[in-house]
Amino acid sequence: MTAVMPQMLPLAKRVGARVHALRKRQGWSQGQLAQKTGYGRAAIASIETGRILPSLEKVLDLAAALGVRPGILFEEAPYEPATPSPCLEPLPTWSPAERRAMLRSLRRLVAKLEEVNQPA
Repeated sequence: MTAVMPQMLPLAKRVGARVHALRKRQGWSQGQLAQKTGYGRAAIASIETGRILPSLEKVLDLAAALGVRPGILFEEAPYEPATPSPCLEPLPTWSPAERRAMLRSLRRLVAKLEEVNQPA
């Protein structure tokens, strides 16, 4: 996890709010989410408040624990659970190549979001 630079604050707040909302939807405490991800409760609290922006690997872990695709954590629109697609597989069944491809995609998404949020 990385400390949030001022230009990344909107993204960190958005990810944190989404993690918080999804955790609450599951009826979990921060401690329960921390257990499911293997992180400390304080780390979950820091993510939810936007003080820390999770690394891409941590985003994958959070999404897997919350049962959503990783991109959901970056979206601005309210979360509406969709009917699971039969082609979606749980993260533990992904091959290393599939995980690397997902990380590359998420890095591109973050880069685009950073470009959009750059002050003029």
